[in-house]
Amino acid sequence: MIQDSPRPPRPYTASEAAAILEMQQKIYFYGWCIDHRDFAALDALFLPDSIVHYDLPDGARLPWSEMREWLPQGLSIFRITQHNMSNPLFELDGDNARSRTYGDLLHVQELTSGDFSVMRHHSIYHDEWLQVEGSWRIAKRTLTNLHVNGPVLRDSIVSHHEAKPT
Repeated sequence: MIQDSPRPPRPYTASEAAAILEMQQKIYFYGWCIDHRDFAALDALFLPDSIVHYDLPDGARLPWSEMREWLPQGLSIFRITQHNMSNPLFELDGDNARSRTYGDLLHVQELTSGDFSVMRHHSIYHDEWLQVEGSWRIAKRTLTNLHVNGPVLRDSIVSHHEAKPT
């Protein structure tokens, strides 16, 4: 697994380079959809039975079909999120692949007082990919926590922001 020490990149064939580019764009697409609360669009990224594990306080470990329903509530305490995804590394093995991507995840809460509270989450996404009908999809995703700067506030002092209807 790519968890600790990824292998140095090697020369890629044209089809391998295309696969890496597709997966890389899907990683960035994930961040965009999360930040714009377009969870339905992520169905094209995850397999329905993909296991998604946000391994952090108040996180969850669920199949994608259930995680898709958990996300709107889980993120409703944040007015703004910005998922900056960087340094994706890939290992290809036929129709299987693994990736590791850094996440610098900004979460802004709007308090009922009108003030704002900012939390920055430093993390790594560990993904297992499967090529299905010519398209790369995530079969398993684990978000691991490296460091958190700032609090996540709860209860009645935080304004809630609902996802857009799908």
